[in-house]
Amino acid sequence: MDSTSTQTICALCDEPIALKGDSGEHIIPNSIGGRRKVWGFICKDCNSRTGESWDAEIWRQFSNVAMMHGVKRDRGEPPSIKIQTVDGKRYWLLPDGSMTIEHPTFSAEPGENGTNISVTARDEKEAQRMAKEIANKYPKFEPQSFMNAAIATETPLESPVTFTASFGAELAGRSMVKTAVALAVAAGVDAQACDVAMTYLKDKTATPSYAFFYLRNLVASRPTSHAFNCVSVVGDPSRRMLLGYVECFSLCRIVVILSEEYEGKPVRATYAFNPADGNTLDLQVDLDLSDIELELVRTNDASPDESHAAALDAGFGAIYRRSQFRHWERATGEAFEYACKALGIPPGGIIPPERAREFSAHMVEHLGPTISRMVRR
Repeated sequence: MDSTSTQTICALCDEPIALKGDSGEHIIPNSIGGRRKVWGFICKDCNSRTGESWDAEIWRQFSNVAMMHGVKRDRGEPPSIKIQTVDGKRYWLLPDGSMTIEHPTFSAEPGENGTNISVTARDEKEAQRMAKEIANKYPKFEPQSFMNAAIATETPLESPVTFTASFGAELAGRSMVKTAVALAVAAGVDAQACDVAMTYLKDKTATPSYAFFYLRNLVASRPTSHAFNCVSVVGDPSRRMLLGYVECFSLCRIVVILSEEYEGKPVRATYAFNPADGNTLDLQVDLDLSDIELELVRTNDASPDESHAAALDAGFGAIYRRSQFRHWERATGEAFEYACKALGIPPGGIIPPERAREFSAHMVEHLGPTISRMVRR
């Protein structure tokens, strides 16, 4: 559910929002699945500027894990990204989690009965385009016969995919701090009450107002079958503390010091969701940090190596399980289509009860290689 602030001044440029135009700022960037917005927070210009720099860096850093896990945006589809295997081969990782070759291939070799033409395309549309181009060069080439003889193949990778991941730094750090401020504003806190965070967002030379936090798990009952994105804020006027917490894909965890002079009303708000479908999650975040923990955040020393490594292992484990689930969904869907085609059942048709056993046999036949690969893994 979107929120609207009563602020009239843009939190970032200090210009009247009415003059520069209001904008719905995604609390968590749309690129990684965020849907909830806050209005009356920043103007259109600042929304565009930070989206093209700060938020774009969030996608760059998390694109690999996002595409493995699956991310559903409230508008637009994630772009395909290039990946590389350990043996140096390159592929495109598609939004549905499948992969395809980096470039189409074409070869024409002399044969006994003319020219032997071979094409490898990434999809049917590309194959049709290539067939038309070949027909322009080879008059005897028949595009429709070529397409009728085309075969869709799936070849398992012989080498694992490799990529490096690093989270944070200046641009992504500012995006995550902005996320915490945005939720605070959506919860009724004036952006200027987040004085420590706003100083960091406005001044390029300011000390970061956040630290990676792996001293302990702050999220109760965290999901294990999929990753999640989360932002939480807690305002405690009795301690004069306003804190934020941001977690991306169950991997990157930061605590944000929004203010150490907070005098507003008590605040406690959380927005969490499964990036694969955008569905919100009811997660409890414990931001009641001890004085010792707060001091470690201030000194950026809240990420012990051992607990950091354990958290990353757990996060990547959730992403891998979700990736395997997506692979199984695709495989079963393809097996269903294969069985329907084998029995001549049209799309949306009904499987005759007397052919149910035969239908199941065709599905098992098609799923066999997938099951064998998954068991080996």
